[in-house]
Amino acid sequence: MNVPLTPVRFLRYAQEQFPGKLAVVCGDKRHTYAQFGERAARLGSALRSAGLAPGERVAFLSSNCHRFLEAYYGVLEGGDVLLPLNFRLTPAELAYVLSDSGAKFLFLESQFLETAEYLRKEVPTIETFVLLDDQPRANWLHKSNYEDLLTGGDPRRRDVMEFDEDALAELFYTSGTSANPKGVMLTHRNIYLHAISVALGNRKSSDAIEIHTIPLFHANGWGIVHTLTMMGGTHVMLHRFDPVEVFRLIERERVNNCNLVPTTAAAILNCPERKNFNLSSLKKILIGGAAASPTLVREVEEKLGCECVAGYGLTEASPVLTLSPVKPGLRWKEEERIAGQAS
Repeated sequence: MNVPLTPVRFLRYAQEQFPGKLAVVCGDKRHTYAQFGERAARLGSALRSAGLAPGERVAFLSSNCHRFLEAYYGVLEGGDVLLPLNFRLTPAELAYVLSDSGAKFLFLESQFLETAEYLRKEVPTIETFVLLDDQPRANWLHKSNYEDLLTGGDPRRRDVMEFDEDALAELFYTSGTSANPKGVMLTHRNIYLHAISVALGNRKSSDAIEIHTIPLFHANGWGIVHTLTMMGGTHVMLHRFDPVEVFRLIERERVNNCNLVPTTAAAILNCPERKNFNLSSLKKILIGGAAASPTLVREVEEKLGCECVAGYGLTEASPVLTLSPVKPGLRWKEEERIAGQAS
């Protein structure tokens, strides 16, 4: 008997093995793996009850928050396809993505209400808009918000054997060098095997506490979502990148892992407030999204006192392809000594 390879198994496993462990920190909300798993299951049930056919695209227009994280499992539990939207796109570009994908369900934060008003007129195929947060909403929005939807959901989950590992699970639109964004289709099997690979390459463990500094719609942001859950680590959500807020959360939550892009790494290194925070819990920083110079990697290690690894990937690869940790015995001072002897 072959058990389907699907990322929903990661959250189910963590829920069974670490039910009382802290899974998600999001503002003043703290959810255990038991709570995380139940909320994702309720989302899947609510989507099925809403009449969505299997394989329908469910879009999320959101900053990093626990609800967006839940969607990576709940939408798949419902038998549907997750479509994370890049909120940095123009309304017209978002309209293209939603039309091209055929999405019928759109979850959004209240900060994007003006954009949603535009989408409502330009993308008539969207049948349901659901507000993620509790802020005042326009009267044309679906009367239920996210929490109301979850309340009506059933925490019981589908039999894992019902999943097709070759079915589409997540759909990401990536801007190429020309024309409109292109949709990248990732299957349940793609995502499952990628998470195993990254866990081995990064030596992840259940002690990992990761701060999500990169938006979850970006390859370098969602690439850790499945691996960290599979290992029973803790997700610390960052709604908007700000170096001081990053420092505050690292100190408060004792964060030991972090993904960055070169520009955010430079912002952290050059922030004068850094000296006011205890960042000693940091063990590893992974830099991706663009080429990281040896100088930047060296400065991260020296100034933050942790290992820094450069990586390369792309959305089509689920996303990580390669990692380049410095080999044992070849730390920076040793490299400089060898270089000096050779000159």
